[in-house]
Amino acid sequence: MIARRCLLPLGLVATAAAAADAPPPPISVGVRETFDAWDDASGGLNTGTTLLNKLQMSGTVQGALIGLDGLSAHVQIFRTDGHSLSSRVGDIQTVSNIEAPPSIRLFEAWLEEKVGDEQRSLGLRAGLMDLNAQFDSNDSASLFINSSHGIGPDISRSGRNGPSIFPVTSAAATVSLLLGKTWTFRVAVFDGVPGDPDRPKAFAIARLGHGDGALVIGQVDYHLSDDATIEGGAWRYTAAVRAIDPARARVHDQGAYASLAAPIPGFKGWSGWVRAGIADRDAQPVSAYLGAGLVAPGLFAGRPDDRIGFAVAHAAIGAPSRAAFGLPHAETTFEATYQIEMHRTLVLQPDAQFVRHPAGRAGATNAVALGLRAVVTFGYPVQPSAIDAADPTVPPE
Repeated sequence: MIARRCLLPLGLVATAAAAADAPPPPISVGVRETFDAWDDASGGLNTGTTLLNKLQMSGTVQGALIGLDGLSAHVQIFRTDGHSLSSRVGDIQTVSNIEAPPSIRLFEAWLEEKVGDEQRSLGLRAGLMDLNAQFDSNDSASLFINSSHGIGPDISRSGRNGPSIFPVTSAAATVSLLLGKTWTFRVAVFDGVPGDPDRPKAFAIARLGHGDGALVIGQVDYHLSDDATIEGGAWRYTAAVRAIDPARARVHDQGAYASLAAPIPGFKGWSGWVRAGIADRDAQPVSAYLGAGLVAPGLFAGRPDDRIGFAVAHAAIGAPSRAAFGLPHAETTFEATYQIEMHRTLVLQPDAQFVRHPAGRAGATNAVALGLRAVVTFGYPVQPSAIDAADPTVPPE
């Protein structure tokens, strides 16, 4: 998908280009196993060790298999296990992006119809969908483990049960328009309340409940080059929610975001990004966000696919939440990570995060979290690379 093709690691550029030119296989399946071991070494709410696990299984069938060119069907299921790391750290941005209540869940199940060619195309997609698969994401940021580098907390903390992202998705419809190699436009409408807040471990819930309203989001991408992209988007919930500030009655949660991702001039193999976002401080705790990161080749010669990175995620907490819940003015997380490719289908990734002023709960102190991630992948007919976080069964747009 275009939102995720912004900055591929250099070792994958030729492979990705070749894959984009070749027609997708009639049937493709993928399995991704992610295991995290974490230690809240100091601070937060409660020091100690936490283990997390996410098993992700997906498959895509192309309509060409039965003579329906342009049509595709996709399904993804995952299983999560482990205890909450954030309950130890006390953060609002979530140190590990695979943290979720233990469950088995149908995450995506959609149909898509595409018309056009590589220069101009129109895509229509409907079903159970992950908002983050098409909106507010880029490849360089996907190296990092903190959740704010996958999707900004100004969006992820919105809504009565979050937006339609991991671990709970909702019914939705999206339209994507590609105009040459420069412009991409997309707009989507999601159920305003994914799943059922009273049944957080249900396998699949795609109901449109009375009063849920909708989450409407739009994004424009401007491709400066094959490796550099500017993105801008805006979103709004149609159903009003009770304001955090008791002096106000009801408000509509809404916001906007923008990002720039590009190679670093003069440094071969280096890339970086910056992202900013705002949201209604009366509807949710996070009123603004600023994040940035830098990714560079690994430190050891002869290992071209290893990567090292440093990123910062700064989430401002709105005045109503500070007054109502005793939260700090902002939470800032500094992350350093090193991804080691042991094999195309196996990576190890030590990670360290310093969380300044955790804002998930009042009274949490500065925390240091140390972790090790292991990722194993399997796919058919192509073995997916474990360093690429995107779903390998979904062809890039």
